[in-house]
Amino acid sequence: MNVIPVSERLNSLREMYYNSAVFKESLSYVKIRRQNLTYMRNYIKSQAPTSFLRRAYSEATVLENMNPVIEDNELIVGKSDFSPLTEDEQKEYKELLEKMKIAPQARGIGGHMVLDYPKLLSVGVEGLLSEVREYRSKLDLDNSPETDLEKDEFYEACEAELCALLVLQKNYADHARELSEKEASVTRKKELLEIADILDRVPAKPATTFREALQSIQFYHFSLWDGFHIGRVDEFLYPYYRADIDSGRLTREEAMELIDCFRLIAVGYMHPDTAICCLVGGRDKNGNLVENELTEMFLMSLEHIRTMHKVEFAVSKDTSDELLRYAIRLNAMGLTLPSILNDDVITEGMRMAGYTEEESHNWANTGCVEITPIGKSGIFVVSPYHNMPKMLLEAMKSGASSFGELLGKFGEILRSEVKKELKTINQYQMERSRNGKEVMRVSCLVDDCLKRGKSIDNGGALYNHIQPNFLGLANTADSLAVIDELVYKNGEYTLDRLCAILESDFDKEEELLSRILNKIPHYGTNDKRADSYVSTVTEIIKKACKGLKTYRGANLQPGCFSYLEHARHGLKTGATPDGRRASYPLSSGSSPTQGRETDGPTSALLSAVSWDHRSFLGGVAINVKFRPEQMTDEAEDRMLAFVKSFISLGGFQLQFNVASGEELKRAMAEPEKYRDLIVRVGGFSANFVKLTPEMQREIIDRNEHSM
Repeated sequence: MNVIPVSERLNSLREMYYNSAVFKESLSYVKIRRQNLTYMRNYIKSQAPTSFLRRAYSEATVLENMNPVIEDNELIVGKSDFSPLTEDEQKEYKELLEKMKIAPQARGIGGHMVLDYPKLLSVGVEGLLSEVREYRSKLDLDNSPETDLEKDEFYEACEAELCALLVLQKNYADHARELSEKEASVTRKKELLEIADILDRVPAKPATTFREALQSIQFYHFSLWDGFHIGRVDEFLYPYYRADIDSGRLTREEAMELIDCFRLIAVGYMHPDTAICCLVGGRDKNGNLVENELTEMFLMSLEHIRTMHKVEFAVSKDTSDELLRYAIRLNAMGLTLPSILNDDVITEGMRMAGYTEEESHNWANTGCVEITPIGKSGIFVVSPYHNMPKMLLEAMKSGASSFGELLGKFGEILRSEVKKELKTINQYQMERSRNGKEVMRVSCLVDDCLKRGKSIDNGGALYNHIQPNFLGLANTADSLAVIDELVYKNGEYTLDRLCAILESDFDKEEELLSRILNKIPHYGTNDKRADSYVSTVTEIIKKACKGLKTYRGANLQPGCFSYLEHARHGLKTGATPDGRRASYPLSSGSSPTQGRETDGPTSALLSAVSWDHRSFLGGVAINVKFRPEQMTDEAEDRMLAFVKSFISLGGFQLQFNVASGEELKRAMAEPEKYRDLIVRVGGFSANFVKLTPEMQREIIDRNEHSM
């Protein structure tokens, strides 16, 4: 593998971004400070005839009036303006916030999708504008206002935002030239003029070079105010890269520096607990393996930039050992990236869910591990989180006379909870159909919004599933194993007695607790009986979701992973039959309960793949924890076999924490020395020292495996 060293430029940018207010103060990635002040000013005074247009024109005003931000050494530009408000502006901000309380509010998940960036690169913003205007010109407002007036409103809103984005582009180009005039360094002056020249063309025009493609995506992307993702970069960017290399316009080293700058800039405007994700590998729309120089280089950027912003690796049975080994080495460095996503399993799951053959290959993880189709998604991911252990505790109070009756009661409660929460989510979608949340330039790159003349919030996207997420899978399965043995098989305890013990948080029940933890088999030990309870729970989950419809007419796609919610919900959950104490975090994602993988990584892997992952497009995350020496040198061969087994056996997603418990404890005690220590939490990576003490301890408690 031809390793490309990190540039001096990258080190300086990295230091600057990590010392910015965004990172240090954990500023949110929304319209904040100056952007939101501008939005509220315009919204209050707007005379637009509809609230839909009022929002769009206010959004356009934000773009037109944003201060361009170009930092020293940046090659790829485009960031929010985080400059502080003056005292008078702060006073005005508070006054406007009060006035905005009367404005319609839209709730529900935003972002968490990949836009059709290949289309942006192909036609540019001007091409999108032409398409909008073409559709709008065919409307007949005189004779068909009942159908065409709403479409006209949508197209007008799209046009307002796209035109405003072009104003912002021009302002950035002008700013780059102004900076060049003041710049003393000849080298930096040249770079600023190159930035200005590129911004004269993109994103307005189609991209013609690799650098233009990266800049076009970044410029469109940073203005969207939410957690959008980039998609299959090694596939759609490769033609630009290859043309530049073949023509001599670009060297591999220069391309690497551009990739690093492109990926690092997100640290300058994204909240530290969120991440922008790129995906490499997998297959193209025709089912051909995607492996090229960009696959390797985007993976290499993980080593260079060392942030929580992700490059994930879609792996199939045909993926080369060379790239798999490199992915293992990157994780062994403690980067927690890339995680391994099973392209074969996810593609099968997409087909089972009704996606076309082409669409089944063109998926992306759009947040943690939620799977959505690229450029066609109006999907609400993680909507909402369901606390299964809490519902099992409720089912236990029913006094079920048999294990089957208890399972039936648990299924009824879960189904009832899913239906209840679905009504709320559907109400969010209904309200967003009246008072949307997504900005219109998102809909411009999602099929079939422009063709239908509808925004995403009005149902314009081709796919509109809701992906509820089910927490505590391992806790629930292990709890069922304990209940089945102690209550129904052996008759040693009644449900009432067990409930009383749990309500006391196992007070004076050390012997029982020891038996539960050490004698009764757990998920994660490759015990067939213990694993069977997981299959039982996942079947109950699927049944709880079956036949239910979203407001936009789609169905539910369950997931079993966690962001930080397993810790948050754990705080509100009493002790559970599996031996988990009250308020302790629930099990993380689809992994075995913390500390229960006592028979080594192979047994843990076999348990993890003992149930069918394919129906869980809402996300499945399996966490494993190793010491660095368990993934390097001669151990690398064993780790390669471990990963390939996970793929061949049908695992959905595999992610690594590679840090010793001792190191993590030192980081808790001396956080200032461990600023760069990154860990996998649920489906995402985070700076360890930025996590809560409860979350830090939960990660420390996870089993540390040896191969």
